Amino acid sequence: MKRNWMIFGCAALLALGLSFGSFAGSITDTDGDGVPDSFDNCRLRDNGPLQATGACNGQEDANLDGYGQPCDFDYNNNGAADASDLTSMLGSLGNPAQTAQDNNCNGSPDAGDLTGVLGALGSPVGPSGLACAGTPPCVAQ
Repeated sequence: MKRNWMIFGCAALLALGLSFGSFAGSITDTDGDGVPDSFDNCRLRDNGPLQATGACNGQEDANLDGYGQPCDFDYNNNGAADASDLTSMLGSLGNPAQTAQDNNCNGSPDAGDLTGVLGALGSPVGPSGLACAGTPPCVAQ
């Protein structure tokens, strides 16, 4: 009889624990980079600590607009990549001082960054999970 109560008690505690766990919610990390979407400045491209390449693995945001380097081809901060951003990229190629245009975080704007701008033309910046995105200075808290 004592054993039955012990089994019943353990089962009840397990059920209670599982029910509380279901209310805890889940943390969404769409790009799998180790940064939850609500804190991720580039939600659809990995730029967090779990990224395998080592480039852009720290939520880099050179112009502090709330959008991470891998998804921020909008250098003039007008909301989308356009001809002005392409012109800015062309003028910054090979210049390590132009960190805002170094979207692949390899040290300076290069052909890979140029390819990124060309592919992003006409597209909106981001998306970012930061509430302050688009309003510099925007830094994850």
